[in-house]
Amino acid sequence: MAELEKRYEKSSKLKPCSLNRRDLGELTGIVQETFTKAEIDRCFRISTTLGETRVFDYSLEEFLGRPELPRQISDMSFWIEGWNSQGRLDKNILVDFSRYAVSFKVEGADPVWVYDRHKRLSKFLEAKTAWYWPLIFLERFLIFFITIMLITNILISIKIKETAFYLDKAALLGVWIFLVFYDTRKILPYADINLSGGRSVFRKENVYGMLIIILLIWALAGGTFLPFLLRY
Repeated sequence: MAELEKRYEKSSKLKPCSLNRRDLGELTGIVQETFTKAEIDRCFRISTTLGETRVFDYSLEEFLGRPELPRQISDMSFWIEGWNSQGRLDKNILVDFSRYAVSFKVEGADPVWVYDRHKRLSKFLEAKTAWYWPLIFLERFLIFFITIMLITNILISIKIKETAFYLDKAALLGVWIFLVFYDTRKILPYADINLSGGRSVFRKENVYGMLIIILLIWALAGGTFLPFLLRY
């Protein structure tokens, strides 16, 4: 009876990531660095979704050379596999970015190789964590917090009978509606991949993220603290 082959697997789900073209080059190098040229030429794939079509390329240069690529994407996958001397699948790496998750998986017959590749990818991707990740992780708490703030501020305004303090309630209600009914991953995605080659502070995720923070501070200060300061 033939001995069963042992396979080792290690996978991770990560915080939201923000990458540019240079980062994609570094990530490609990390994914490919323990594979032979033949394995890279034959088995390496990069893919994304354009419209309703899933497209695949054999190299990062081919992928970035597509004229139909937008300036920013959230959906992208890296895949490579290797074979042993007997022609059997020996190892593979999958890195997957999407609007709703960032994850990767390393699988192979050598546990040392699996551990090393996993550690290398983890270190690189964790260094690319998007600045707005707390907004995503604390989204449910923010909805609860805003709900309490909104009710409290309305009660305060009714008690002091001052209509001038209703503007911040409207702004707070707008943020609450946005977080509850809108797919916020369209603006603050888990994977923010910039293909234009540059970085701007006026990108939509930066603008909307800062706007939410500013509105919350304004509503808390203007609707909760300021009425008491002016009254007492």
